[in-house]
Amino acid sequence: MKRRTLLGRMLTGFALVLLLAWCLLIAFEVYEVKVLQQRYSKAENDSRARGLLLLAESLRDRPQQLAQAIETQEQLRHQYWWTLGYSAPWIHLQMWVDGRQVYACSPPLRSVQPAELTPPPTLPPDRGWSYVQVRSDDDRVVIRRWQERPGTWHFSNAGMVHYTRPLLMSLPLLLLPAWLILRQGLRPLRAIGRQIERRDAKDLAPLPDTPYAELAPVVDAVNRLMARLSRRLSREREFLVDAAHELKTPLAVIEVNADRLLRAAPAAAQAREGLHEGVQRITHTVHQLLSLMRSGAESETEGNALSRQDLAALLRDRLALLAPLAHRHGVELELQGPDEAWLQLAREGMASLLDNLIDNAIKYGAAQVLLRLDGSEAAGWRLSVSDDGPGIPPALHAKVFERFYRLPGQDQPGSGLGLAIVEQVAARHRAAISLGPGLGGRGLGVTLEFAPSPASAQLHHQAGLVRKPVTVA
Repeated sequence: MKRRTLLGRMLTGFALVLLLAWCLLIAFEVYEVKVLQQRYSKAENDSRARGLLLLAESLRDRPQQLAQAIETQEQLRHQYWWTLGYSAPWIHLQMWVDGRQVYACSPPLRSVQPAELTPPPTLPPDRGWSYVQVRSDDDRVVIRRWQERPGTWHFSNAGMVHYTRPLLMSLPLLLLPAWLILRQGLRPLRAIGRQIERRDAKDLAPLPDTPYAELAPVVDAVNRLMARLSRRLSREREFLVDAAHELKTPLAVIEVNADRLLRAAPAAAQAREGLHEGVQRITHTVHQLLSLMRSGAESETEGNALSRQDLAALLRDRLALLAPLAHRHGVELELQGPDEAWLQLAREGMASLLDNLIDNAIKYGAAQVLLRLDGSEAAGWRLSVSDDGPGIPPALHAKVFERFYRLPGQDQPGSGLGLAIVEQVAARHRAAISLGPGLGGRGLGVTLEFAPSPASAQLHHQAGLVRKPVTVA
């Protein structure tokens, strides 16, 4: 499929503007001819006829002098129109004195000849002529005058050719310079395209500023896009470096303990324990990395992967799977909430979020972990996971969501990816996440506030029960 060009689009618009201007001029010409000129023609015909009536009343007893005076007036009329640059409209004139026709003038006519030269006084002879009849007060003098109405030539073939010729001649003369000007004007845009095309895939430096105000938004938008790509690539490089660093330690543990197994049989038990610990740590880190990358990929896809599911049932399932871990740490798990909590969610991503929150609460909790779910589908659900452990200082609340960040002095094994995964999954589900105190004013409490689904909120609003919506981060 051939692409349209901006140059052709602008030239077409320019031609349409010319055509519209020409149509407006033609419309004005039609109005002038059909309305104004015919009004002027009728007024002139009336004025000329009354002037002839005054002349005929003064010379009605001298027919020869009257005819000469009429011819002199006619010559003056032709001269007047010639001075204006036009040909005088043709006329037909009849004059009666005491019931006897004393003068008649019927020159060759350019328009339709009147069908009848002596019509009744109240009937104009033809639509192409302006007709008037005047008489003296004593009815001794009667004058009938026809004058050609303008406009017949304007709407003939010759007239239309006259009006169309300037448009046809001006279009090439105007469009060619416009084409050259627009082609030159679009050169900076083509130059920017060539600059981007010649760039290496790794070159994300901003484009140079443009002196043209029309191109500045394009250049600025491209530079902002390159800046975002640069920041993202930088974060990916940092991620790879951190991931390699995290994997380095458990691999070293595995290597050392494997070497001990080969060297000394008495230390085999201790080596097996260290090897087992290293394998567990590296396995956990790999699983966390996969979960983090999967949640990031899901957040960039279309939202049609979300489906209406029961969050309460998913909570019970995850608690059942993590119950053995809680038992080993001596932590009691408690869930408070409704039997059902329907929500638009991605099951795998939400399961990863819950596993990370509950796993962290179990590891860092002292004796109890409380999960509370309340709200409704129409007003939005609120989920909180609280423990009674050491908690996180408020100054580090924002820091703990960074990848691979761990609080100083931690003795629990971990990768520092749990809350980063939680943040990504929460963003995918349009949920606001916040940190606060846990059970009894100590420990850590993580709260998720889910926005209501649009369809449910609308139904709830129609029922008059809608609450103030939750602000989504």
